[in-house]
Amino acid sequence: MGTSHTVVGVDGSAASLDALRWAVLDAELHSSDLTIVSAVPTVLTGLDALPERTSAHLRSETNVVLDEAMSIAQATTSAGSTIVVDVLLSDRPAAATLLELSETSRMVVIGTHGLGAAQRASLGSVSVVLSTHSHCPVTVVHTRPTGGYAQSDPVVVGVDGTSAAMGAVKWAFEEADVRGVALTAVHAWADSDLSIGMSVPGLEWATHRPEADDILAGAVDECAKRHPSVPLRHVAVRDRPVHALLDYAQSAQILVLGSHGRGGFAGMMLGSTSRSVVARATCPVTVVPGAARTRTTTTNEYR
Repeated sequence: MGTSHTVVGVDGSAASLDALRWAVLDAELHSSDLTIVSAVPTVLTGLDALPERTSAHLRSETNVVLDEAMSIAQATTSAGSTIVVDVLLSDRPAAATLLELSETSRMVVIGTHGLGAAQRASLGSVSVVLSTHSHCPVTVVHTRPTGGYAQSDPVVVGVDGTSAAMGAVKWAFEEADVRGVALTAVHAWADSDLSIGMSVPGLEWATHRPEADDILAGAVDECAKRHPSVPLRHVAVRDRPVHALLDYAQSAQILVLGSHGRGGFAGMMLGSTSRSVVARATCPVTVVPGAARTRTTTTNEYR
């Protein structure tokens, strides 16, 4: 499996099937083959091994999930599409499987949550693990309200001025370019709540607005030169990142974030901003790992 390959995790839930439909269309845009992955549910008991009939039933149910997913993928695929869609049943937990596949994939796509039943692991927990540890970008697909988003809606990217965010900026420009839409680059200057009505000496927005504009311009200018056909909108605001990004995500078709930002370091857990936005956004959110993240992260703890 090459790095141009896209992977989508399904568990039979409505959320994961929404993610599948999005993944099919995205794979077509990028001429990327697609693998649909479903893991046999993990059942923890006091037994050393599950009874054979139990294991056989769980595998059978997972195959039913994959059959349904393949039917949906075929129905979603455009006429004349040349991408190859296949399925993979895994006997390992979903998180471990998808993490391993992320080492050689273009992107992993998942829904916000799964069935939430005791017999099947929720993709909600998997989305946290993947967003935190994946070696490739991870897109968490949210079910949009009635009406969804238009194909002309922009891509939005969060810019914090750190080197860790540069991968997200690059990815966002490429997405906007392939989709033929504008890119909105959002830089939120304040990490704290400065809306409490008091004047904080040294933090006046009028004084620091030019600096914020410069940070934003410096972060996107190089990519803008490489993608001259992408209309670019600069947005620098005196607001907390979560508020600003969720605001602009309401009219976006994709929101792109780095896995961690100001004050972050390579290998840290998913940043608080990214975590909050992934959980609350109404559009698909792509979390792009920093360049410093290695491909040596073990999957043993998710086995």
